[in-house]
Amino acid sequence: RLRGDTMGSEGAGVGTATGAESQPEANRNIAGIGIHFTPDNKGMHIITGMRPGGPAESCGRILVGDVLFKVDEKEVRNVAIQDVIRLLTGPPDTTVTLSVLDGKFPYLPPKLCQCQRVLVDQIGVITKKH
Repeated sequence: RLRGDTMGSEGAGVGTATGAESQPEANRNIAGIGIHFTPDNKGMHIITGMRPGGPAESCGRILVGDVLFKVDEKEVRNVAIQDVIRLLTGPPDTTVTLSVLDGKFPYLPPKLCQCQRVLVDQIGVITKKH
């Protein structure tokens, strides 16, 4: 089963479907927002985890079990997991806007959250600017 990982860079699995492989050297400056997600059988991407203290968790509006609806105004239902990862990740200190549906009450209006992408080191600690 495929799983999305936008936890960061330097071997943390950014750009992979499983989140387990290390990434190519060229992708070391790709940053994430600190979420894991898994597609369901309806083509929706369910948030299954968040990095403590990461941008997604710090937003305060996103919860495990919520559904990724849009990334920067692009609807992601039935979008390949690798393409969703590409939308969520990018250069450090850039912003991505998420629109998520409440996992328990999907009929409610989407929740919006702007997250700043950050690098994550190999052990998963948010890298602070010096």
